Amino acid sequence: MRNRIFSLLATALILLSACSGPEGFKKPEDALDAAREFVRAVLDGDYKRAELYVLPDEEDMRLFNRYKDYMKNQPEKERLGLKSSSILINKVEQLNDSVSIINYSNSYSKKPMDIRAVKKDGEWWVDFKYTFSGDEALKPLE
Repeated sequence: MRNRIFSLLATALILLSACSGPEGFKKPEDALDAAREFVRAVLDGDYKRAELYVLPDEEDMRLFNRYKDYMKNQPEKERLGLKSSSILINKVEQLNDSVSIINYSNSYSKKPMDIRAVKKDGEWWVDFKYTFSGDEALKPLE
Protein backbone atom coordinates (compact mmCIF):
# COMPACT_ATOMS: atom_id res chain seq x y z
CA MET A 1 0.00 0.00 0.00
CA ARG A 2 2.83 2.41 0.89
CA ASN A 3 4.60 1.62 -2.37
CA ARG A 4 1.43 2.36 -4.30
CA ILE A 5 0.95 5.75 -2.58
CA PHE A 6 4.60 6.59 -3.09
CA SER A 7 4.34 5.66 -6.79
CA LEU A 8 1.25 7.85 -7.24
CA LEU A 9 2.93 10.80 -5.51
CA ALA A 10 6.09 10.39 -7.57
CA THR A 11 4.07 10.24 -10.80
CA ALA A 12 2.10 13.34 -9.81
CA LEU A 13 5.30 15.27 -9.06
CA ILE A 14 6.83 14.29 -12.39
CA LEU A 15 3.71 15.38 -14.26
CA LEU A 16 3.55 18.68 -12.39
CA SER A 17 7.20 19.48 -13.02
CA ALA A 18 6.86 18.64 -16.72
CA CYS A 19 3.96 21.06 -17.04
CA SER A 20 5.39 23.84 -14.88
CA GLY A 21 6.54 26.20 -17.63
CA PRO A 22 4.70 27.45 -20.71
CA GLU A 23 5.69 25.85 -23.99
CA GLY A 24 8.67 27.60 -25.55
CA PHE A 25 9.64 29.35 -22.31
CA LYS A 26 13.25 29.08 -21.30
CA LYS A 27 14.37 30.77 -18.10
CA PRO A 28 17.19 33.15 -19.09
CA GLU A 29 20.63 32.32 -17.75
CA ASP A 30 22.04 35.79 -18.43
CA ALA A 31 21.22 39.20 -19.91
CA LEU A 32 21.88 38.11 -23.49
CA ASP A 33 19.60 35.10 -23.07
CA ALA A 34 16.75 37.28 -21.77
CA ALA A 35 17.11 39.76 -24.63
CA ARG A 36 17.51 37.14 -27.35
CA GLU A 37 14.55 35.02 -26.18
CA PHE A 38 12.34 38.11 -25.86
CA VAL A 39 13.27 39.47 -29.29
CA ARG A 40 12.80 36.07 -30.95
CA ALA A 41 9.33 35.74 -29.42
CA VAL A 42 8.38 39.26 -30.59
CA LEU A 43 9.70 38.63 -34.11
CA ASP A 44 7.70 35.39 -34.21
CA GLY A 45 4.57 37.24 -33.08
CA ASP A 46 4.39 35.05 -29.96
CA TYR A 47 3.46 37.79 -27.51
CA LYS A 48 2.38 35.40 -24.75
CA ARG A 49 5.89 33.96 -24.69
CA ALA A 50 7.52 37.40 -25.05
CA GLU A 51 5.55 38.71 -22.08
CA LEU A 52 7.17 36.07 -19.86
CA TYR A 53 10.50 37.91 -20.30
CA VAL A 54 9.17 41.44 -19.61
CA LEU A 55 10.03 42.97 -16.25
CA PRO A 56 6.83 42.56 -14.24
CA ASP A 57 6.10 46.16 -13.37
CA GLU A 58 3.12 48.30 -14.30
CA GLU A 59 4.81 50.62 -16.79
CA ASP A 60 6.64 47.82 -18.60
CA MET A 61 3.43 45.79 -18.98
CA ARG A 62 1.41 48.83 -20.11
CA LEU A 63 3.98 49.70 -22.80
CA PHE A 64 4.34 46.08 -23.88
CA ASN A 65 0.56 45.72 -24.30
CA ARG A 66 0.42 48.89 -26.43
CA TYR A 67 3.32 47.61 -28.55
CA LYS A 68 1.64 44.21 -28.92
CA ASP A 69 -1.61 45.87 -30.15
CA TYR A 70 0.39 48.00 -32.60
CA MET A 71 2.26 45.00 -34.01
CA LYS A 72 -0.89 42.91 -34.40
CA ASN A 73 -2.24 45.65 -36.70
CA GLN A 74 0.80 45.65 -38.99
CA PRO A 75 0.41 44.28 -42.53
CA GLU A 76 0.84 40.53 -42.87
CA LYS A 77 3.83 41.02 -45.19
CA GLU A 78 5.62 42.93 -42.42
CA ARG A 79 4.80 40.31 -39.77
CA LEU A 80 5.96 37.46 -42.03
CA GLY A 81 9.19 39.32 -42.82
CA LEU A 82 9.93 39.74 -39.13
CA LYS A 83 9.05 36.14 -38.36
CA SER A 84 11.49 34.82 -40.96
CA SER A 85 14.28 37.19 -39.92
CA SER A 86 17.40 36.42 -37.90
CA ILE A 87 18.55 38.30 -34.82
CA LEU A 88 21.86 40.10 -35.27
CA ILE A 89 23.63 41.01 -32.01
CA ASN A 90 25.77 44.09 -32.65
CA LYS A 91 27.06 44.86 -29.16
CA VAL A 92 26.57 43.79 -25.53
CA GLU A 93 27.43 46.40 -22.93
CA GLN A 94 27.45 45.18 -19.35
CA LEU A 95 26.87 48.27 -17.22
CA ASN A 96 27.18 46.36 -13.95
CA ASP A 97 26.39 42.88 -12.63
CA SER A 98 22.64 43.40 -12.96
CA VAL A 99 22.16 45.68 -15.99
CA SER A 100 23.21 45.18 -19.61
CA ILE A 101 22.37 47.00 -22.82
CA ILE A 102 22.15 44.81 -25.92
CA ASN A 103 22.28 46.49 -29.31
CA TYR A 104 20.70 44.29 -31.96
CA SER A 105 18.97 44.38 -35.30
CA ASN A 106 17.17 41.83 -37.40
CA SER A 107 17.85 40.70 -40.92
CA TYR A 108 14.49 42.01 -42.16
CA SER A 109 14.47 45.65 -41.06
CA LYS A 110 18.22 45.98 -40.30
CA LYS A 111 17.44 48.85 -37.88
CA PRO A 112 19.78 48.85 -34.85
CA MET A 113 17.90 48.95 -31.55
CA ASP A 114 18.83 48.80 -27.89
CA ILE A 115 17.20 46.63 -25.28
CA ARG A 116 18.03 46.61 -21.58
CA ALA A 117 18.16 43.43 -19.55
CA VAL A 118 18.07 43.67 -15.77
CA LYS A 119 18.58 41.17 -13.01
CA LYS A 120 15.95 41.35 -10.30
CA ASP A 121 15.64 38.84 -7.46
CA GLY A 122 18.20 36.61 -9.16
CA GLU A 123 16.31 36.45 -12.50
CA TRP A 124 16.95 38.21 -15.81
CA TRP A 125 14.19 40.35 -17.35
CA VAL A 126 13.76 42.72 -20.28
CA ASP A 127 13.19 46.30 -19.12
CA PHE A 128 10.78 47.13 -21.93
CA LYS A 129 10.27 50.77 -20.95
CA TYR A 130 13.95 51.39 -21.76
CA THR A 131 13.14 50.64 -25.41
CA PHE A 132 11.06 53.81 -25.47
CA SER A 133 12.95 56.04 -23.05
CA GLY A 134 16.56 55.07 -23.78
CA ASP A 135 17.25 56.35 -20.26
CA GLU A 136 20.56 54.91 -19.13
CA ALA A 137 20.16 56.28 -15.62
CA LEU A 138 20.54 53.29 -13.38
CA LYS A 139 17.63 53.41 -11.01
CA PRO A 140 17.73 50.80 -8.27
CA LEU A 141 15.28 48.00 -8.94
CA GLU A 142 12.71 47.52 -6.19
